[in-house]
Amino acid sequence: MFRWRSTFLFSLRLLQTPSIKTEPLLDQLKKCTTEYQVFQLLGMNRSALTVHHVSCAVNLLWHFQEGKPEKYFGQIRDHPEFILLCTLAQNKIDLLDDKELVEVLYTLIRFQVEAHDSVIQQLVVEGWRRLERLDLPALSKFAVCLKKQDLTTSPLLGQIANIVDQNLKYADDPAILSSLLVCLQAVSSPMLQERLILRTESVIQRFDLSGIRHAFRVMRLFYKYKFTYVSLLDKYGTFFKQNIGTMDGKSLSNITGAYQHLRLTDSDFPMMAKPRLVKMIETCNDPETFAELFDALSKVSSPHIRDRLEEQLLTFIDEMNLNQLLAVLKAMVEMQCRNHVLIQKIGSLLQKHLDTCKPTQLFYITDALVQLSYHNTKLLKELQRHLHKNLIASIVPSEVATMAKALSLLNLNQVDDAVLSKIDTIIQQCNLPSMEKIAVFLMQLSKTPRAFGNHHKTHRELLQKLSSCALVRLQHVDNLDLLLEECIQVKTRQWMDEEFTEGLLDTCQRLLHKITWRNVTKVSIFLIQMNHARAPILHRVASVTMEDIAKIHPSGILIVLRPFSVLNYEPPQGREFFNICLQHVLKHKDLLSPSCLMQICYVFTLAKHFPKELINAVFNITFLRQLDVQLTSFPHAQSMSLRHCLMELNRAVCIEHPEYQIPWFHDPYCQHMKKKEVSSMHQLLQELLEEILGGKHYTKVLVTTPYCYSIDFEFILDKDKNPIRYQEPDSVSDNAIKMHKLDGQLIEGGQRFAVELLSPKAFCQNTHLKGQFAMKKRHLEILGYHVIQIPSYEWNSVTITERENQLQYLKKKINADH
Repeated sequence: MFRWRSTFLFSLRLLQTPSIKTEPLLDQLKKCTTEYQVFQLLGMNRSALTVHHVSCAVNLLWHFQEGKPEKYFGQIRDHPEFILLCTLAQNKIDLLDDKELVEVLYTLIRFQVEAHDSVIQQLVVEGWRRLERLDLPALSKFAVCLKKQDLTTSPLLGQIANIVDQNLKYADDPAILSSLLVCLQAVSSPMLQERLILRTESVIQRFDLSGIRHAFRVMRLFYKYKFTYVSLLDKYGTFFKQNIGTMDGKSLSNITGAYQHLRLTDSDFPMMAKPRLVKMIETCNDPETFAELFDALSKVSSPHIRDRLEEQLLTFIDEMNLNQLLAVLKAMVEMQCRNHVLIQKIGSLLQKHLDTCKPTQLFYITDALVQLSYHNTKLLKELQRHLHKNLIASIVPSEVATMAKALSLLNLNQVDDAVLSKIDTIIQQCNLPSMEKIAVFLMQLSKTPRAFGNHHKTHRELLQKLSSCALVRLQHVDNLDLLLEECIQVKTRQWMDEEFTEGLLDTCQRLLHKITWRNVTKVSIFLIQMNHARAPILHRVASVTMEDIAKIHPSGILIVLRPFSVLNYEPPQGREFFNICLQHVLKHKDLLSPSCLMQICYVFTLAKHFPKELINAVFNITFLRQLDVQLTSFPHAQSMSLRHCLMELNRAVCIEHPEYQIPWFHDPYCQHMKKKEVSSMHQLLQELLEEILGGKHYTKVLVTTPYCYSIDFEFILDKDKNPIRYQEPDSVSDNAIKMHKLDGQLIEGGQRFAVELLSPKAFCQNTHLKGQFAMKKRHLEILGYHVIQIPSYEWNSVTITERENQLQYLKKKINADH
């Protein structure tokens, strides 16, 4: 306490002048320029303080602290005069007017006063009592207070949602609407959510820079809406780009990170922000801002810039709180960080926070450290202890499932019987994402039989119970949107048996009438995820799209078309369907980013549609330069995937429509990527082919065709079905045979054969060949090959496991295709 007085005697002398003493206390407070002056003034006038002084003083203290590191908040919270303010607010709470009540609560929460503190609890209760008379600005701020206390599904927020629903037509402040949209997301009905979104969109032109944090918060929750309400995202994007020059580093980092986490490719904002963010690496002096900067830049920067980020991070990392450390840790995983010094440092810092971590935070820490190959046994055991403790103590099924999956990442040799009993108990209450986590846990334990100890059920019995509960859950589903939300969150299908997969598709088909333009993109994602060309669902998707095409954002057409092209299915009235989609895209192509337009063009070609106008728009020097610049702002994996997509589009157009005169410019790219390929030699298949054809000189292995298609085996038969010998023996290094060099070797009536062994990924769940592999066969035939495709499910079947049967199978394939 003495340091407050000794350091700021000058401030005290100012406050003791007669002119200030004679002024009303409220006016004196308003003239304070530091928090220390506020505390001195409060200490000298304790007996004269009222609740109005409390409100003024608390707001002033926050104003002086705003922008400072969080470590200073504790000094304010622990000061006797601040404690006096809290006591006074609590004792005279009835005298606070509505606005003051909410402001005091909001500011105390920002100062990180604990939710269980009596002053916070009484302010919340009093706010609840006055709920009906709060205006929308106060209601919005009160909702923010509740969300910050993790009361996102409380009845109190439900009441606020009801009040907002009745008064929404009077709301015209986009900042307030954005705040309500975020805070009420978990308790509002789909109808209210839609009304909030549409209302926000209608007034968004009134946004100013002071409301940018509200816009950013909406961005963070928009994964749920990004395919439906794209126009609102577009307007946010326009607002962000218009104000990019005046944004501070924190806002730039936050918004760039939001675009990256949402995998949004329809905005130039990250590309525009990147140069400024790079310049900030050396000048940033705030741990919080640097954590956000690290997150925003780590996924899209060159190795040199990443090295600078890691070096600078070491100067800030000791000052970071738990949330900042977690943000940095997630970014390190995405950038595949291999800086062992940094990994060890962040691990040791996180160890100090384990006692205060929430279950989801413990999961993120475990998952990240495992992916970063962290080997500190002491920390991993400590993590295991906290995960076990949280799992046993929790009564929330999603938390139990999250802790179980985290435990599975630690490769346990044995699991406490209490853990298995808790999982056995909560399985029936789980949704699909939680069931997936438990299934991952059980499948991991199944690799170590003794892990189950003396538990009365085996992993197979628990997995069977999980499957039975999932099927029962499907039978009672009548909300298609909820089912789609759960399915989209499921990351793997390994735990889904065939019965459950069919049950999901049957449930979706049962709810066909609930497919509308609002959820048609999610249905498309669901079908891709299920890897199944279920005809009635695809027909419904096509008919809804044709009927309401004007309501679907043109970027949504990419999502709608994907199941038809990827799963290789053309619906009834297919040509009309694709044409309607094409005209909608062409009409609004200026709204689409280069990467989105290129991908739309590719899915058309995959479905055997080659719109010349769209192709010419993509293969344009200006467009390709814009695309190249945009790809530099994407995470590396996403950028490489899109570059590969452009190559396949270029190849498809050159092979199928040479009259379009689009040059083939991807040969260097393909040769570079070819060096990185690791192909199986399919040794057994090679031996069988050599036996059928008469020797190794009659086959070529790992052949590269024009336009850089790779095929497993090649051989040539003459018109009498006799094999033609190659001039030189095959070698793996001699894998770039060019067909235009070999054409002269073909005698009249000769035919070149390509043999492809197709893995399960080449087929839909119902053994229907996917679009990409159908296109490859089509292209090889155009290039002069007879293509023999050997599905792995046929090759591995019981009926042809004997060598003689395998020989007969191959002979039949060769003769049938010839």
